[in-house]
Amino acid sequence: MDSRETLPFHPGTELLADRARAEAAVERCLGLIRNGVLPDDAERQRVDIKEEAGRRGTGGLLLPGGRESTTAADQLANEVAAMANTPGGGALIIGIEDKTGDLLGTDLDIEWLRQQIYRRIDLAPDIIARDEQGIRLLVVYVPEAREPVEDTGNRIRWRVGRASMAVDRGQWWLHRQGRAGWDPMSRPSAMMLENATPGAIAAGREYLARRDVDDDATDLGAAAPQDMLRQLGMLTVDGHLTEAGALLFCAAPRPWLSWTRLDVEGGEVLAHDESFRGLSLLEQIARLEALMDAANDRITLSGTFAERVVRLVPVRVVREAILNGIVHRDWNQQAPTTVTWVEEDRSLTVVSPGGFVGGVDAGNILTQRFSRSPALADAALALGLVDKQGIGVDRMYREMVTLGHQPPQITEEPGPRVRTRLVGGSPVVPIMRLTTRLQPGARQRDVQVAMVIHTLLHHPFTDANHMAQVLQRTPAEAEEALETAAKCVLDARPIIEPHKDSWVMSTPSRRAVLGSAADTAELKRRGTLWYQAPSSEGARQVVTAWLATHDRITSGDFAALTGLTQQGARGTLDRLDGDLLVRGETTGRNAHYVLKTSGTPTGT
Repeated sequence: MDSRETLPFHPGTELLADRARAEAAVERCLGLIRNGVLPDDAERQRVDIKEEAGRRGTGGLLLPGGRESTTAADQLANEVAAMANTPGGGALIIGIEDKTGDLLGTDLDIEWLRQQIYRRIDLAPDIIARDEQGIRLLVVYVPEAREPVEDTGNRIRWRVGRASMAVDRGQWWLHRQGRAGWDPMSRPSAMMLENATPGAIAAGREYLARRDVDDDATDLGAAAPQDMLRQLGMLTVDGHLTEAGALLFCAAPRPWLSWTRLDVEGGEVLAHDESFRGLSLLEQIARLEALMDAANDRITLSGTFAERVVRLVPVRVVREAILNGIVHRDWNQQAPTTVTWVEEDRSLTVVSPGGFVGGVDAGNILTQRFSRSPALADAALALGLVDKQGIGVDRMYREMVTLGHQPPQITEEPGPRVRTRLVGGSPVVPIMRLTTRLQPGARQRDVQVAMVIHTLLHHPFTDANHMAQVLQRTPAEAEEALETAAKCVLDARPIIEPHKDSWVMSTPSRRAVLGSAADTAELKRRGTLWYQAPSSEGARQVVTAWLATHDRITSGDFAALTGLTQQGARGTLDRLDGDLLVRGETTGRNAHYVLKTSGTPTGT
């Protein structure tokens, strides 16, 4: 009997059943390969076997493998995307020659590969290593996606037999309706194409024209409304708009958005707009963007930035905050998503009905992703309202901190509601001098590097445990992020450097940020590099922070943390002796101080 027919069924556990079927299919494939037989096309629908890309040299010679390979990561990200779009998902077996079934093996590091796939397609599959006849293989298990997954070429593909075939959004969602647990936003509504408002069609064309992906989006925006909506996956074959399509393109019975502009928090209302009634959601979004564009002033930076123009709050961050508050809200609640701009604070606050869902919370929002309404989220992506897979909260963090702003504050409050607060203003030019000159240039877009820099600009030191909390990752992943940041350079010098079991901002980085005396004063007022040549109170804070995780502090430690000379550091510690500190009993190179307690004798 086929083992697929004997799997127990429990309501709500279809993902577990899919995984069990994938594991069984992997075992059957490997069993066939052991016997010298390649799996047929039917089996390869669920399991794909691949050799590691980039390991063939001249004449097809197999080259030694390594722990990291961007060529392999590019290839596998595309194959994972196709498998995720395939009903039921499946698995990839890496390290087997596709045509012959020969076991070639792979040395790719599992955690590195998972992270690289995630960075490319915003999906992190489960990867396990297994030994097959003494050869190390990797098995990549890919669950079925809740919304279409675009590959690195912005294509949507799924598997048909042993091949990956292109599919449009309409086909994807039509097939999804036949699966248990499908998204209600993808089902047909009572609305027809003629119910779409002309303003919504015009707004849709405008958003498609802005998409910076390829010419296909521009062509789609010029297509007839019927063709445009069908290819966007929002019009069924019998002419009905999906729930997501009707929400975006048909007149709304109530305002789904509200806009308020204040002078100060709780102060005078400069503008208030809830007159969105009768407009489709897409028109409401376009109207709100225009209001926000008028409030979010432009700032021209001269000098080294060649008349670069920035906004008080980066436009991409504003759009992500607003679209998150719309797309991921609870549509069963009638209250609008509220958007508030405060002039004096240069702050934007978006409050959306409904709390966090899908295991996401304020403590893991940087690393977890879940959509309450996948069809609506995909429609926003298809229209170009958001970038590929959304800008992402992690990229919101990156864009804010690289301009010297504080990271977004995203919290859940009673209601439940999710509140997102962004505080912008004039960018901190000294910090931009550092973040825009990093090499390699690709790391200027790395949110983890950005958060390491931000942390060390506001703390005298950090370590893997501290960064694990900041990055919302494991200590091992945080240590990897620190090592990655340590490989980034400014004028050929590392931007951070190790000190004992911790990491500190390097001297060249500090100098690049501090610049003039005026820069230094302004930065310290903002709490940036406050520990550089600190005040008496600042010195106490540095010492206290270090001794919270270490049993002693030396003049060398204090010099590394504060940028003081060894002699200056010793003098500062001596001044704290008997007050905050007690000198240890050793002298010379081993001289140190410990934290004074009520029972600490002198000369400990």
